[in-house]
Amino acid sequence: MSTALVSGWMTVMYLLLRHQHYAERALMSALICAGALAAAAGAWRGPMPVRATIAVWAVALLGLGLSALGGGGDDGWVVIAALLFVVEGAVCLAAVARATVSTGTA
Repeated sequence: MSTALVSGWMTVMYLLLRHQHYAERALMSALICAGALAAAAGAWRGPMPVRATIAVWAVALLGLGLSALGGGGDDGWVVIAALLFVVEGAVCLAAVARATVSTGTA
């Protein structure tokens, strides 16, 4: 749920501050928020197409978090968000894999 809160806050800030490329960044953070809310609602236990979508989202979130951590930025909020994204992506991916194996659709 913390990923949904952070990415929701980021969406609002991008829209309010309107820095360069704000629309693309607001869309990306809104998609992160939507995925986090879906994961929190238990989408990883859904039918296979839903689990596959959440798995793709989790891999993308994990990659984004790792990329932000390796970016060498000095902003503390970037590090916090990146760590949240890495943890949420890894946990969600593990949950999807576990649900897939337990239902026998792997």
